[in-house]
Amino acid sequence: MIACTTPHYHVADAFVAEALACLQAIVFAKDLRFQRIVVEGDSLKIIKKVNCNILDKSIIAPIIHDIKKAVRDLESVSFCFARREANNAVHVLAREGRFEGIPMYWIEEAPMNVVLAAELDRRRMQSNS
Repeated sequence: MIACTTPHYHVADAFVAEALACLQAIVFAKDLRFQRIVVEGDSLKIIKKVNCNILDKSIIAPIIHDIKKAVRDLESVSFCFARREANNAVHVLAREGRFEGIPMYWIEEAPMNVVLAAELDRRRMQSNS
């Protein structure tokens, strides 16, 4: 498991920020030479767009195109929707990155507050199953 934060300056739209985060996750995983990737996101629109085979014509079309191009040579990739209430670790991680203001990367570890949020997410998912 890997995690990263990358500040995106001058991005006023959360929709664009979510798409850029998806692309960054793929680039980071590919840099580490992962061949099987699962990307979870809480933006259902983004997940639907990257899973769709129809040409995207939205404002984020260039980013969606870059995402699809980046995953072509991977062995396996899945884009999965995770409800926000079951994905608090991502928001804690985003806050962590916003305070630092520089790219940060973790491999098989994360800040303790992110680990605790992930554990709470896991427990919530188990109790809802």
